[in-house]
Amino acid sequence: MRNSVITFVLFVLIVLQNATAQQMPFSSQYYSNQFITNPALTGNKGSTNAFITHRTQWAGISGTPQTTYFSIDGPVKRDGVGLGLYAYSDVTDILSRTGFNASYSYRIALDQAKNHHLTFGLALGAISNKINFSKIIVLDNSDPILNSQQQARTVLNVDFGLAYNWKKLEVGFAIPQLMGNKVNYTNNVGMTGTYNMARHYYGSVKYVFDVNQSRGITAYPLLMIRSVAGAPFQYDFNGVVDWKRRGWVGVTYHSNYAVAVSAGIRYKSLSFGYAYDMGISKIRKYTGTTSEFLLSYTFASNDPTTEPPLWDTLMKKIQRLEEHDSIQAMEIDSLTKNDSIKQLKLDSLQQQVDSNTVEIERLKEKIKEIDAKAHTHNPGDVHNPSDTHKKNDPASEAEKKKLAEEKEKLEKELREKKEKEDSLKMAQELAEKDIHSKTDNSKGYISVPGGTSVKAGYYVIIGAFTSVDNAKIFARDAKRKGYQTAVIIQNKVNSIYEIVVYMTTDKTNALGKLDGIKSDYPDVWVLTLE
Repeated sequence: MRNSVITFVLFVLIVLQNATAQQMPFSSQYYSNQFITNPALTGNKGSTNAFITHRTQWAGISGTPQTTYFSIDGPVKRDGVGLGLYAYSDVTDILSRTGFNASYSYRIALDQAKNHHLTFGLALGAISNKINFSKIIVLDNSDPILNSQQQARTVLNVDFGLAYNWKKLEVGFAIPQLMGNKVNYTNNVGMTGTYNMARHYYGSVKYVFDVNQSRGITAYPLLMIRSVAGAPFQYDFNGVVDWKRRGWVGVTYHSNYAVAVSAGIRYKSLSFGYAYDMGISKIRKYTGTTSEFLLSYTFASNDPTTEPPLWDTLMKKIQRLEEHDSIQAMEIDSLTKNDSIKQLKLDSLQQQVDSNTVEIERLKEKIKEIDAKAHTHNPGDVHNPSDTHKKNDPASEAEKKKLAEEKEKLEKELREKKEKEDSLKMAQELAEKDIHSKTDNSKGYISVPGGTSVKAGYYVIIGAFTSVDNAKIFARDAKRKGYQTAVIIQNKVNSIYEIVVYMTTDKTNALGKLDGIKSDYPDVWVLTLE
């Protein structure tokens, strides 16, 4: 009986040790299928994938861990939802665990344009824990504990996970065995042992770098940390180079355990991977070799770097060619319409120029007529002595004053028409370059910030906004592009904020700046303030 007690005590110690050491399945290629470590990553690849992995740890030593798992996951038609199934078998000597989970993930877009989102994940399933007493090695064959039957206990399992993504950054957090269930075993002599399904905590950080975007080659570091009560803090550091069409290579450092090298190849929808762990602990000479094999299949993919079947490739190429032809036809049609609009605008401007020229000539003729009348009534030009009395004629003086006022009015109108002529000619030059123009009163504009008056001149404008915050962002972006003179002015009439990159009082100088600016800002235009 004393041997029975010792045997069962050893059994309990083994159970407790295993509960903190390798209670969750261990892997060196989990970076290929992170769904098994965090339910929030269910369906995050954009395709439906199935994986089979088998890991033999410390080969050559009896009773060492043997882990096999199968998983399948993928997105569903509803945006932001992923579904998956995950089953595994983990056997270590007399202990074995068989688990099954169904996973669900839901993604919330924080900023769709910037690929910024938060994903919640939940996995529900069951874990069957078994003890096989027939594998126990004993010194006393008469020990009554040997008569104990294989015992199995099945408990509910819940895993929870979160994933935060911003562009190429991915941060994950997961809690496997959230419920922390306890499994009790009793042998044939009434002794009880407890297997604690400890709550684990996982954290991960990953950032993907585009090595060659056109060929689908990326590289990423992945840091994984693990924590569980009663066991040392563990962390992994992975460095992976992945070629979507051909395969991958990776190196993993498991803290206080091993360095793993791994590689995989892809052929169409199939992938095969292998990992080999090289021990770094003090007992590495006695632990044997550790190998891990991975086989996966992609059923459907939304990833443009994954090679589709040849027929699909040809059909997509034909479709792209047809779309390209349609786009070209639309562009030609658009250019034709733009040319027509441009010509109409030029014709309209020419009509205004012609009309303005006629008005200028008319005003000049009127001024000449007034000058002629004024000359007729000029006392210094009177040769008939009998008309000398008109020098002081009140009626004559009033008529001369009226003629002077009329001339002044006509000369003012003539100056305005000549200024308009300059503006119209400038508008014609800008229209030829597909650049818009506008003429306004400088009194209607103020600087931002400050609110001071804006001087008359020619202003090259690259953008206009109703929001001052948007205008400031646009101005900062222009400065980053090299336009250090970018400032903001506001039209007080319509409260529009306009970004100026160049100001001059010389029309020719303003026009000369447009070609270089138009390459960066196609919608550039010129504001003339008088």
